[in-house]
Amino acid sequence: MVDAAVLVTIASVCVGFVLFVTAASGARGRWNRGLVITLFAAAICCLTVVPLTVALTAGV
Repeated sequence: MVDAAVLVTIASVCVGFVLFVTAASGARGRWNRGLVITLFAAAICCLTVVPLTVALTAGV
């Protein structure tokens, strides 16, 4: 059975990837600069901060 920490990490990386692609698409589409920066920041958090936090609390 897959541990909950693994599922949280996989979900976070998937959400981060979607946010990153959306932000990149918004940057090319000349969206509001604040929105694009917010999307990039959220993507970085989902791709790095959440998995690292999960890994450190799970004792991996």
